[in-house]
Amino acid sequence: MAQKRCATSSGPIIALPPNYKLLPDDVHCLVGLNGSGKTQFLAKLQKHVEAQKASGELPASCRLASLSLDDHREFVAQHGNRVVADVLGGIGSPTARDLIVRLGLFPVWEQQVRHLSTGEMRKLMLAVALVNTPKASVLILDQPFDGLDVKARRQLQWMLEQLTRGFTRLLVETTGAKHEAFAYKTQVLLVANRLEQVLPEIFTHTLLFKQCESDHNYEVVAWSKREDDGARNKAMIHHLEAFYAEEHEKRIKMTDTELVYLVKKLYKCQDKARRHHGNMPALKLKGVSISYDNKRSLLKNVNFVRYMHEHWALLGPNGSGKSSLMRVLMQTPGHGLAEGEVYVVGKQVKTMVSDSISENATQESKLRLETVSTDQHIQILNKSLQVENMDGQSAFSLIEKNAASPEAAKLTMHLLMLPNSVHARSLSQLSQGEQKLVLIARTLAACPNLLILDEITHGLDPFNRAHVLRVIETIGQHAAQLTHMVLITHHEEEITPCFSSIFEIKDNQIVELSRQDAVKTK
Repeated sequence: MAQKRCATSSGPIIALPPNYKLLPDDVHCLVGLNGSGKTQFLAKLQKHVEAQKASGELPASCRLASLSLDDHREFVAQHGNRVVADVLGGIGSPTARDLIVRLGLFPVWEQQVRHLSTGEMRKLMLAVALVNTPKASVLILDQPFDGLDVKARRQLQWMLEQLTRGFTRLLVETTGAKHEAFAYKTQVLLVANRLEQVLPEIFTHTLLFKQCESDHNYEVVAWSKREDDGARNKAMIHHLEAFYAEEHEKRIKMTDTELVYLVKKLYKCQDKARRHHGNMPALKLKGVSISYDNKRSLLKNVNFVRYMHEHWALLGPNGSGKSSLMRVLMQTPGHGLAEGEVYVVGKQVKTMVSDSISENATQESKLRLETVSTDQHIQILNKSLQVENMDGQSAFSLIEKNAASPEAAKLTMHLLMLPNSVHARSLSQLSQGEQKLVLIARTLAACPNLLILDEITHGLDPFNRAHVLRVIETIGQHAAQLTHMVLITHHEEEITPCFSSIFEIKDNQIVELSRQDAVKTK
C-alpha cells in the first residue's frame, strides 16, 4: 500500500516559513560548525509540523521520527530496564525479524537496553523508528554515524540508500528461509559532522549553516541529479571544504605555545596529595570477567597493567566490551563485572550492586578518575535539566563545581576556546557540540589521575575535533606523569602520537596491536 504523504504530491512534504521546504523525494544534509544553529533549526521544524498537525493543516499520519542525543537520553529513561526483544515487539514480528538481520541486533536480542553500547543503541533506536506506526514520513537523524564502527557505518549508509529509495528486494534470513522484506520508503534530514558523511549518492541538497545572528542563516545547495556526475560531486565537496574553511576563519585561533602554557598551568592546579609517584600502576585488571545476566560474556579472565605515562588506545567493534569496561572503572550501576579485581592508581574499584547513581562513589575516587562518554553526557544532562528547573545552573558553574580549583575551571574554558556566549547559558540550551566541549572542559578541570576519553569527538565539527585532539596530545606530552589517558575510538586517525600503545578487545581478551594492524582493523 502506498505511503501517505504529509502534503500533496506537488507541494512540499514539510516546510518551515519563510524559506525552507522539503519537496517529495528530497533528501537533505545539514552541515555547519558547532553552535551555528542546526539543532535549533530542527527543533523549530518539528515544533512547526506538530502545530500544523494540531490545526489540521497536516494529516495525523504525517510523522517525523527523530534520532538525536536528546532522543537517546529519553529512550534510555523510558526503556533502560527492558530487553531489546521486548522493545522491538518480539521475534514473532516479521518486521522485527527483518530489522534484526539488517542492523545486526541478534547478539543483543536478550540484553537490557541500558547495557548496550552507544553504537548498539543507535541501531536499536533506528529499528524502533522504523517499526513504529504510522510510518515516518520524514526521518531526522542528528549525527547518526557517531558511535558506529566501520562495518556499522557502511551498514547505515546502505540502509539510508534503501530507505530513501524504498526497500524492495528479498532478504535471506539466518535460517535460510526467504520472506518479502517489509516495504518502507521515507525522506531523510541528516546532520553530518564529517565530510565523509556527506553522501552524494543519497542527498539531493545540502544546507550550509553559517555563524551569524540571523534566524535564516543557511544556504541550500542542490546536488547534481545525475548519480554518475563525478565532476559535479567533486566540485560540491570542494564547495563544502571552502565553506568550512571560511567559517573556521571566524573562529579564535590558539598557538602551540599558548596551548602548552595553558596545559602546564592547568596541571599545577592538581592536588599535590593526589599526584602519582613510584611504580604503582595507573590501571590494573586482575582476572577480570564482564558479562550481563550470565548470558553475554564480553571479557574473560583478563589480566592487564598500564603505568601512568603509558597512554593507550582501545579499539573494537560495537558490542565488544569497550563501554562495559569503562562502566566498570566508573562504577556505573549494572556494569556487569562478574569476577576479578580492578585497581585505579593503586586503589581497588569496589563493585556497586545498588542502582543508586555513581555519585555514591567517594569524592576521592571521583577526583582520581574522570571520563568523557555518551553515558556521562546523558547522565549530566539529566541532572542539569533537574537543577535548571530549580536554580538555572550555567555551563560555567557545571565546570566549576567539578574543578580542582576555580582557576582550573577558567583555564579549561580558555583551553577549549569556549566563547563567552556559552558561559552563562545552561547545558540544555547549547547545541550537542557545545555541550560536548563543556563536558570535556568539566572533565579536564578536575585534573584527574585517570582520564577516559570514550569517543571524545562525538558531535564535534572538523575544527573543534582537531583542536580537542591537539589539547589531548599536549596533555599526553606535557602532563604524562600527572594523568593517565585511555582513548576509545572507532576512528584510528584520531589516535595521536602520545598514545604509545594500541589494544583491541578480541575473543574476550585485550590484545595489543601495532599501528599498522590498527589501520587494518578498519
